[in-house]
Amino acid sequence: MITFAALGDYAHRQPLAYAQIRARCLGDIRVVADPARADIVAVAHSKDLDRHAPALRQLSADQRLVLLSEEPFWDTIWGHDPLRRDLRHPAPDGPLPVTQLNHRTSRLYAFDRIPYFLLTDGHFRTRYALWFGRNARKSPRDWQAHFAALPGQAAFMMARRVSPRYEVAFPGSSLRSLCNQRSAIAEACQGPGFAHMGKGWPDNTIRQALVDWHLEKYLALRGRFRFVSAIENTHEPAYVTEKLFDAYALGSVPLYMAGPDHRVRELAPDPESWVNLWDTAPERVPERLSAVAFGPAFCDAYTAQQQRLAELFRDRATLDAELDRLRAALVAEFAAVLGSGLIANR
Repeated sequence: MITFAALGDYAHRQPLAYAQIRARCLGDIRVVADPARADIVAVAHSKDLDRHAPALRQLSADQRLVLLSEEPFWDTIWGHDPLRRDLRHPAPDGPLPVTQLNHRTSRLYAFDRIPYFLLTDGHFRTRYALWFGRNARKSPRDWQAHFAALPGQAAFMMARRVSPRYEVAFPGSSLRSLCNQRSAIAEACQGPGFAHMGKGWPDNTIRQALVDWHLEKYLALRGRFRFVSAIENTHEPAYVTEKLFDAYALGSVPLYMAGPDHRVRELAPDPESWVNLWDTAPERVPERLSAVAFGPAFCDAYTAQQQRLAELFRDRATLDAELDRLRAALVAEFAAVLGSGLIANR
């Protein structure tokens, strides 16, 4: 049995903070409140390495410190070398040895069929089973009529982030920030038919302040727009959040940014059913969206995609298998860390 404790302001944003994942790990990993009783002591954000460095240096010789990050956004903007597993983090009081487990340095987020983020709350599978089950009953002709009747062109529900600090890329890797690019795309889409919602826009809604941001998003956008942005804040091949699935659930076409190695193509294998803006200049996006034809070829592909997603979420066994995969990966990664010689107070 491996004992685990998380500390810091971001302790609620790591795999074992979520009840569904924590329950699946019972019998292999025991979560404890007191870091002094844990084999693995984790923080979820590099900011907490800085804030808690003096306490983290007091770990005993048989404990291991882990930066357990679920967010490539944090890794790329605030982290130090997200491509490296074993770090000496430059804390204010000196270098702090830590093992970094993120999308690049571990197998934790290498999903089989359901991406990690959808495992963090049971409502995702419940809602998607309902929404995609309903959508899958539509025929290609139904979808053609649906898109012809939609009043809006595109919605962008996301934080507006524009700064030189978001111009982050890593040579030899497809990992890069998309914050500036997706904000520029949204800003290029102005006028009737376009909507912008979220932090940094005139609407300025902060999703964390909403009682149920996911359901409110669905209710706000359903049946209104032909396209809905699903562009992530970071390009990382295995990093796929709810955004792609939400766009399809809404009966809209997802806008995405995916390089050649991105795994979104496993989830939406027919490129007719989504729009990849990877090589499209922001100022050309409105023109490109206007050129999309909602004809028979598109409607056939879109119908097949809705049926594919309905099948993915219909069977609870698929979710259970993905949770088991994550449990095994957590156990394997923690066991490897405990077998290493990296000790926080050296």
